[in-house]
Amino acid sequence: MPRRRFQQGCLRIVGGQWVLYYWQDEIRDGVRQRVKVSKRIGDISMSKRTARKNAQPILDYVNNQTEIPIRDSNAGVTLAEFIPDWRKHVANSLKPSTLRGMESSIRAHLIPLLGDTPMTEIGTKRIQELITSMEGRARGTVENVVMDLQQILSAARKWHNGIPAVKKSDLYFGKLKAGEGKPFFFTVNQVRAILKAFAGRKPWDLFFTLLALSGLRASEILGLRVEDMDFDNNQIHVRQGVWHGKVQTVKTRESENTVPMTPLVREKLQAHLLYHTHELLFVNGRGRPYSRNKVVQTVLHPVVDRLGISRKGRRVGLHAFRHALASMLLQTTGAAVAQRQLRHADASTTLGIYGHVLGDDQRDAMGQIESVLSKP
Repeated sequence: MPRRRFQQGCLRIVGGQWVLYYWQDEIRDGVRQRVKVSKRIGDISMSKRTARKNAQPILDYVNNQTEIPIRDSNAGVTLAEFIPDWRKHVANSLKPSTLRGMESSIRAHLIPLLGDTPMTEIGTKRIQELITSMEGRARGTVENVVMDLQQILSAARKWHNGIPAVKKSDLYFGKLKAGEGKPFFFTVNQVRAILKAFAGRKPWDLFFTLLALSGLRASEILGLRVEDMDFDNNQIHVRQGVWHGKVQTVKTRESENTVPMTPLVREKLQAHLLYHTHELLFVNGRGRPYSRNKVVQTVLHPVVDRLGISRKGRRVGLHAFRHALASMLLQTTGAAVAQRQLRHADASTTLGIYGHVLGDDQRDAMGQIESVLSKP
């Protein structure tokens, strides 16, 4: 018989929902265990007092338990029960940046909303309910949470039977809000102004020139080593990246490639390497890799603000240089060259994500069409 408890539970707001956390005695596979349980009480439109009132019957029941429920292991493993196994056997194979995002999804959305659901019941309807619970959040955030769930379920299917496979096309994410999903990018004139502002400032002169003229991601530039510079063939080898000051692998297999070293980049590299003694091209005063977020906050943003480039309501970061170069390549050389420079596996990625600037050729074509249609 379970001992009488007087727990009040913990009521928190998670993913726009009131969620109650409490402990419960269960017998699993013949072993008595005390497990932490979460129950969704309702959305945050209700007051905390109302949420506490609605949670009280659950606490009254568990505090006055007269029998210990027996959990049949054949009845289906819940998502919350599977997560520890996933962390033990799968999570350690993921990149730190990927794992951090997935843990955020697990903590804020998946456990509170689906934790006590058997994975055999996480089908299209339950995932759609998860999407609905995140109403008001950016569509990209919602899609990332669902993608993280799908990745966890995919791993679970290798060990457990009967877990549904749900296609993204079967789910409704709602319409994009005005401006949502459109990345910020610098114009050609803005890139020129930023490079001029950093001219002569080591190491940022070289750093931002690489951003503007290589198409490399900021993490890849922060992970560049001296040995990756091929001056004989005027190439830069991309082999690793840096995330939150730690070296890790690059984003995809296609990312591990080479890009041409332009004459200006070569000149600035050779000047930078004079008296340079570190393995990495860019290290802070303690000889450690820079953190991308700190570079954005303490180096880029002050210059952007001084130049009068508005950041209000927009995420102005280092990736804006990659978008700017991609747009210029698409305007001048076409998708094939842009795809190669950006090291995308699929040209549709280059066109779909980075082809967001109207080129002069396209403007000229539309102007000719307009002149034809305007003739009497």
